[in-house]
Amino acid sequence: MDKTERVHVLKALSEHAANGTTADAGGVMRAPMSDFTCPQLLAQEQDVFFRNTPLCMGLSSELPKPNTYWSDNETGIPMLMVRDGEGRFRAYANVCRHRGARIVPEGRGSKTRFTCPFHAWTYGMDGSLLAVYKSSQFGNPSCQELQLIALPSAEMHGTLWVRPTPGDPIDEDECLAGLQDDLAHWKLPDFPFAGTQFIDARMNWKLAIDTFGELYHINILHAKTAANEIVGDLQTFDGFGRNMRMVAANQRLHMIRMLMPNLENWPYTHLTSTLYFLYPNVVMAIGGVGVDFFRFFPLENSPSKSRTTHTWYIDPKVQKHFTDGAMSYEDRLGKFIEVVETEDYLMAQEIQANAEHGILSDIFIGRNEPAVQHFRNAFRSGLGRDLLTVEDIPTE
Repeated sequence: MDKTERVHVLKALSEHAANGTTADAGGVMRAPMSDFTCPQLLAQEQDVFFRNTPLCMGLSSELPKPNTYWSDNETGIPMLMVRDGEGRFRAYANVCRHRGARIVPEGRGSKTRFTCPFHAWTYGMDGSLLAVYKSSQFGNPSCQELQLIALPSAEMHGTLWVRPTPGDPIDEDECLAGLQDDLAHWKLPDFPFAGTQFIDARMNWKLAIDTFGELYHINILHAKTAANEIVGDLQTFDGFGRNMRMVAANQRLHMIRMLMPNLENWPYTHLTSTLYFLYPNVVMAIGGVGVDFFRFFPLENSPSKSRTTHTWYIDPKVQKHFTDGAMSYEDRLGKFIEVVETEDYLMAQEIQANAEHGILSDIFIGRNEPAVQHFRNAFRSGLGRDLLTVEDIPTE
């Protein structure tokens, strides 16, 4: 997202703010409530989205230097991601070739080899089987044939991608669909890992994503919280294949419009929050204190349960503010997620309950909710389902 494009976005936000309008997709979409309750649909989503689609796992700083690792089980497939001694990103199924035990517990750390806690079979960063405990007694297995199962992986413009099922290499153009310049411009590898937290909620995983996809609710649901920072019902929207970018304005926009008429001098990151949806299950929000990275998953094979994994990568320009003690990382994480959990997710859980009661067959997604419309059809496209139509509404 270069300076020219930033100025274009700021101009659009400023004009919409001045006119009391919002960037829109042009019409209203009718969407079925059964998408949040159908077990058969969830089974298809788990197979297509969480087994056979490349997933953006996080930023490159998850593995900050050679010989670091990250073990993650959120997809339901235990995965071991490493940066090897030469700095290359690799991923494996975190499963011992001997008896199928998990080799590395969930978490992050630094190692040059991994030893299974069951029978001490040992593997290298390249996935090779280095040693078999008492190999002569076991039967002298072929180490060359018993490497860790490699998973397709790629590091792209500061982001880490893994497909949980072995197969063809990951295609960058297919994953990013034109977002390469945006991601490269943010210099994402410079943002250090600051912390992770989780929210388990009684709602469909897609409802969790929806809460980040529109600002129509800001002045109502968040009247005493987020509305003090974010301008409600005002955003720009751009689609990139199944991905998308939405830019929100914060309340400083009203003041800067009066004080600085030249948009080219406006401090973009201090006036906006740039939110990306990375198909199929990631929302990445870039703002004044860094990157908030959300991954959404079904939980316990239930269409009515989900887990949100929230990771924060701090902007190095503000890191000193936190490390000097003005506010701890934990304080910032807690305050951020409190609004999501007690306001957004509380409402989404009510929607889930109503969907299960069958009160409504359909819901309506407005033209001022273009990102939510995009989510619906991105998911349907990925599953080969018919796309939902948008009804044209004449503008005054």
